[in-house]
Amino acid sequence: MIRSTRPWRPGCAAADTFKRFVVPNAPARAVVPVKRPFTATAHKLGAESLMSQIVTAYAFAAKPRETPEQSGEDKNVPLEKELIGKIDPESELGKWRADLLEGGDAGEDALMISKSSSCESVMMGVADGVGGWTESGIDPSHFSNALLYYATQYVEKQASFPSPKAVLEHAFARVTQDALVTAGSSTVCLLTLDALKGKLYSANIGDSGYVHLRPNEEPEGRLEVVGQSPAQLYGFNTPYQLAKVPEEMRGPGSLSNTPQDALVEEEELKAGDMVLVMTDGFLDNVHCKLPPKEALTHDAPQRPELLQLLDMLQDKHREHWATRKHPSTVLEEKQDFTNIVASTLMQYARLCQSTEEKVSPFQLDAARYGIYYPGGKVDDIALVCATVV
Repeated sequence: MIRSTRPWRPGCAAADTFKRFVVPNAPARAVVPVKRPFTATAHKLGAESLMSQIVTAYAFAAKPRETPEQSGEDKNVPLEKELIGKIDPESELGKWRADLLEGGDAGEDALMISKSSSCESVMMGVADGVGGWTESGIDPSHFSNALLYYATQYVEKQASFPSPKAVLEHAFARVTQDALVTAGSSTVCLLTLDALKGKLYSANIGDSGYVHLRPNEEPEGRLEVVGQSPAQLYGFNTPYQLAKVPEEMRGPGSLSNTPQDALVEEEELKAGDMVLVMTDGFLDNVHCKLPPKEALTHDAPQRPELLQLLDMLQDKHREHWATRKHPSTVLEEKQDFTNIVASTLMQYARLCQSTEEKVSPFQLDAARYGIYYPGGKVDDIALVCATVV
């Protein structure tokens, strides 16, 4: 937990940059995230039926690792102790992660995208390994990646997807039985998007989560939030978490949840909808809903930060595609926009992490507990974006 002897002052929250939210002049040092398109196609219902499709892209980035110079430590002393339980790169789990990340680094976060063998649904999710395990010499990324690896292995063997909660139960049981996963814990959010039934199903543990967006009736078709998972927290910066805790490491106050604690939701899914699922490295730094009035200047836009950014991306994307000389399909255009959204949101969240000029959701949450924490929270980020075409 972050401690501070300085009281939070409401006046500090009304930062001038809240008038625009979007940080101008993104520096070149912003990490370029990794993304990969993935398409799931629903069965055709009839000769005159339109084919429902879901296009996806994902992006991720690991938080910067401190050097001895940055931390003030002795250069001759290793900054981090050697962790046990690291993922073997030659194992099936290691190969799965390497193929997904394509040489990139998601830190302690993990993500997944999978399709049913009948091609009716897309399952996607993120997990955030709890970093506190490093203090016990445990690699936090092993638990989060193993959880989504087993989830992927399970759903890809099914003719149709089980519920996200059932998948979570299976994956957690496999992690618990896996002797190579020494210990660990993780938040996790799994979703199934069913293009045939027009349904979104979710299961969430902790403070990772999703945002469900839908175009409004205006000519521009601006995206509006129609659904969002609430965070499950014990207290400030202490989320619910699935955990594997060896008996010898158990003690008073140990946090351990099971899939039975997952928040399960079901929502209608329509053509044009966009769904984002992300770890708290994004959600702690980008406002998906309007902050309290006391955190805003009088002339601040009455539209959440996330939606302002998506408005800008929509406009730029339409301008670009309107000037294209080569013919293209709606599917190609939606895939391109989905790629852009995943990549840009990732880079923007990274910028927000490194500035104290913008009041972050994490800062506002800290203030509720009497803690003064200016600016963004540096953390790993994993994000998956899906669009129903």
